[in-house]
Amino acid sequence: MVRFVVTIALCAGCTDTVLVAPIIDIPINDTAQAFGLDSITLSVAHAGTDDEIASQTFTFGDVIELPNVPFGDDLVVHMTGRSGALDVAYGRTCQFSVRPDEDVPSPHLFFARTVKFGHMSQQPLPRLGGQAMMYRDGSGLLVGGTFPNGGVSQALTQIERFDPNSGAYDVLHDIARRIDAAIAIVGSGPESRMVIVGGVDPETSRGAEFVEVIDAERDTDRQYEKFFEPTIARTQLTSTTLSDGRAIVIGGLTPANASSIPPAPASASGLVAEISVATGTTAVSLLRDAVLATPRYAHTATRLTNELGAAVLVAGGLDNFGEPIKAAELFKPLAADGRGDFSDQFGATMIVPRWQHQAARLPDGSVLFIGGLTKRINPSTMQPETVEVDQLELFSPLDGRFIAVGTLPETAGRIGMSATVLPDGRVLLTGGKLTGGGLPIDSAFIARLDPLDGTVDVVPTDRLAVPRSGHQATLLCDGTVLVSGGVATGGATFERYNPVAAGRR
Repeated sequence: MVRFVVTIALCAGCTDTVLVAPIIDIPINDTAQAFGLDSITLSVAHAGTDDEIASQTFTFGDVIELPNVPFGDDLVVHMTGRSGALDVAYGRTCQFSVRPDEDVPSPHLFFARTVKFGHMSQQPLPRLGGQAMMYRDGSGLLVGGTFPNGGVSQALTQIERFDPNSGAYDVLHDIARRIDAAIAIVGSGPESRMVIVGGVDPETSRGAEFVEVIDAERDTDRQYEKFFEPTIARTQLTSTTLSDGRAIVIGGLTPANASSIPPAPASASGLVAEISVATGTTAVSLLRDAVLATPRYAHTATRLTNELGAAVLVAGGLDNFGEPIKAAELFKPLAADGRGDFSDQFGATMIVPRWQHQAARLPDGSVLFIGGLTKRINPSTMQPETVEVDQLELFSPLDGRFIAVGTLPETAGRIGMSATVLPDGRVLLTGGKLTGGGLPIDSAFIARLDPLDGTVDVVPTDRLAVPRSGHQATLLCDGTVLVSGGVATGGATFERYNPVAAGRR
């Protein structure tokens, strides 16, 4: 197994010097390990910049030491492995700081072959249908879902966290059992935390009438909060973080309530709620004047930019009759005197109305829609049938319309797959199923917008270690993608996809 020892000498005017020794993590599978390198380039830079503070190239086998690097609050270490003239391996740390009056950090760096899935030694919980997100400290949080082949009664209560800063994997505070909930980050800076809303409550078989709040950086006795909130007791809803730190909860399905008088059938919701945090208190308020024109569930809600007041595109989903919805809607957070409302001037419609799809925002603010299900008339029986969608379409904020941009390859997942935007703006598609009754697949693809003709190219990349569907995938602060869960049985490890270096400054 390849081992690397790296030392970086940081100094203030080179009078006070400290040594930083990044810990080099390597994958356990041979195909992703960086064998056969001719040289390694080590560099230090400020996060988000292309200019290097210090850089040096070493012949493979040399002692890797980088001297006279100045102290900094936003440092990143990059390591590139070359075979001949080709860059074949790469790794970077998350952002860290080095100051003369603080403890010296030992940042971790995952060094592996690029465009490969590196397998990790940690074995996460078997988790089907859960969600993943990057937390404020750059770690990946895994939430929700069920044990394989389990229903609501076997919903997972554990939150898992993998921290690329330290290489640590741990299990956080338990949450309530529920499925089909939504998660989002609310607040900003040290006040930000993750909220879990909606889903089915197994205690009542109805919508979960509570909100849970997780602060993953706090001690165990302070990291969890739960409070009663009946206004968002819905499943298959969306929760989207706005650019000002609020989260907006849109639509969903209100589960049937057989115990009510008279019995209440399941119904699509058009309600919108706002979640905010101030001075450590999380609050939920219903936006009574902001209502979907078409109540829906199993849709997506995507913020279009990072600018203050950026609109949220609501697309797809099913209506109150179980029919896919073609008309999209646009929520504007600063409308109605800052309370937020839907635009009455917006009239974009999807080319293929769909639900259970993926939506990925690209760097130019356009949104790529991938996979999902739709309905069509079977020409043989002239009856409606549910089919998987292979048509890719792109919402262009400049044109305000949906554009056909290609199709998924035959071996790419249509449902149950993940779509993760990489640091360079491309989209990693992993796993899923070809059909609703099919088996999980292990294929993975990269989707890229062609700037010349506006189409989307989808090309294969390294395969997953195991077939996965309903798994979790999230970008980490070092630019790798953490993949977990989605397998029928336990025993599968974490996988980390190592993208190319572009965009990972």
